[in-house]
Amino acid sequence: MLKHSRDSLELRRAIRPAAPQRCVLLAAVALLAGPANAHDFWVEPANFQPPAGAEVDVRLREGVGFKGSTLPYINEWFQDFSKVTAGGREDVLSLQGNDPAATIEMPAGALLLGYQSNRSYVELDAAKFNSYLEDEGIEYIREARIAAGEDDDPAPEYFVRCAKALLQNAPPDSDIYKTRLGYRLELMPESNPYDLSPGDTLTFQLLWRDGPAEGLLLQAFTREDPDNVQKIRTDAEGRATITLHSSGTWLVKAVSIQGIIGAPRAKWLSHWASFLFALPAA
Repeated sequence: MLKHSRDSLELRRAIRPAAPQRCVLLAAVALLAGPANAHDFWVEPANFQPPAGAEVDVRLREGVGFKGSTLPYINEWFQDFSKVTAGGREDVLSLQGNDPAATIEMPAGALLLGYQSNRSYVELDAAKFNSYLEDEGIEYIREARIAAGEDDDPAPEYFVRCAKALLQNAPPDSDIYKTRLGYRLELMPESNPYDLSPGDTLTFQLLWRDGPAEGLLLQAFTREDPDNVQKIRTDAEGRATITLHSSGTWLVKAVSIQGIIGAPRAKWLSHWASFLFALPAA
């Protein structure tokens, strides 16, 4: 079994029922998005390299292969929606129900957007759940279900989304890209993507609760060629290296899932991490 699949009892005890009002809102999200936890989620600015002072629309996107729907700004739906600039970190503020979710002003340099959702609930039938386990490289969960005689059972699950996006203009800020936001599952690039060119490689470290996430599947693809997916397992230090084969908008993602006990509805808890940036042409 992969090392990452053995989560601590502390996490399992940490799952608590949401407040009634929040449960209603999260249920609405699940109804709106369908089996949302089988979809990618990313934070997408309208422009990745806007000039200083420009206003940039920010959308919360879910779907597959860069195709899908948007979610509005609802502050009960997220734990954190923030931006990091050379001046520090601050909340992204907007009006309830706005879609695009927010509009931000671009500074000179770099800006890192982050969004971590509250947990949502979904129940997938066995076929859909098993398919997504295989697609996201977490087959060990299916092995555990088979061993428990649950392979044909529905899968009630909580899920949390942990998304980041990097914008940059000149002059660059070399430190913003590697800011740790403290998300439960977080992708950390080890080089500034905007210093790279097509053909270069880029290493990410995947962190789980501040430590390296070993053995998870990191996937990367572009909006322009979404079927060309790179799939690399993280090593003992949580690192995986992708090749930036072409310019365009890149989405890097990974999924973690653990069994949970003591929760009133779900048997599984998944976290979905993503990192979005644009690689300019050489």
